[in-house]
Amino acid sequence: MAKNIEVPLNRLVIGFGLIFFLGILFAILNGYYVEESGESLPLIVYAIALTSLLVGAVVILLFQWKINKLQMEKILFLLPKDEAEILACLLEHNNKLEQNHLVAYTGYNKVRISRILTKYEQKGIIEKRNMGNTNLILLKLR
Repeated sequence: MAKNIEVPLNRLVIGFGLIFFLGILFAILNGYYVEESGESLPLIVYAIALTSLLVGAVVILLFQWKINKLQMEKILFLLPKDEAEILACLLEHNNKLEQNHLVAYTGYNKVRISRILTKYEQKGIIEKRNMGNTNLILLKLR
């Protein structure tokens, strides 16, 4: 199951700024190399740098996802069983699920699910979107 990976805007700006700075450093290095040898840097140098950046980004995102998952699992242990099951169910289904499916997956009755979801909605943990006979429940935790 694919997970949405959202990166905060400030981290994106910092990341793109650092990549831009790296590009400037490569341009300066290329200038010195041209001055010394009379030819530009081999293309393989740029390919290695780009590959290193991509591998580094993937590794960082994977570790961040794993850390977030471990933190969420610790939080779920602090909650009452029924509330933890609802959040775990939402997490397993990519942070969104129809309310009637929550009833089916957890085995709790509609009233119990509705009360818990109303409490979570008031606290800003979830968002309910009307879909006719049911609601789409969106987990808003980051």
